[in-house]
Parts: sequence; C-alpha cells; structure tokens
Amino acid sequence: MIFLYIKIMDLNYKEEILLALESADISKASSVEGIDLDNALTRDLPLFKGFFKNEADKAEEVLIINALVENKEKIDDFVHLLKESGTDVEGKGILRVLAWPVEVILN
Repeated sequence: MIFLYIKIMDLNYKEEILLALESADISKASSVEGIDLDNALTRDLPLFKGFFKNEADKAEEVLIINALVENKEKIDDFVHLLKESGTDVEGKGILRVLAWPVEVILN
C-alpha cells in the first residue's frame, strides 16, 4: 500500500489534476483546503478574516489531497496522464507529489 500526498499550489490546475487522478483510478481520496505558510512568520495573520478574499489571499491558497493507493503504477499513471494532457507541471511550482509505502494497521 502506498500513501499518496499531493499539494496543489496553483489552483488554476485543480480540474486537470483531479481528472488525471480519476483517470488513473485513484479514488477514495481526501482533500483539505488551506493556505501556504511559507511567509507566515513575515506577515500578520489576523484571527478573523473578512468574507471576501483579495488577490494576495487567493495566491496563498493550496489544496492537499491524500489517498491510499494499491501500487506505485497507479501513481506513475497519474503523472503520465497529467503530462499527456498538456499540463506542464515539472519545475513550475504548480504541485508537489510525494508517495511512501505504508502498512495498514486497521482498515
């Protein structure tokens, strides 16, 4: 079993990434929306933000996707499908893909 971690830093590519996951038969994934904390120590993080986001806030938004995958071939298929779709993701700061083997204790 492989634990797949995907961090989407550029949400303009969210749809293409989700379609590639679906096409690679990676299902039962979870997603969490968040903000990129790269500059968290150098800026003010107000306790309560307004209901309307400005462009700077949108640039800091990220989406984290986690999934358990049966084998690494599905992850390779996901990356291949993403590249095949014309989405140039390498070295562009669009997403980060990490995977590591895990042992399932309870299911």
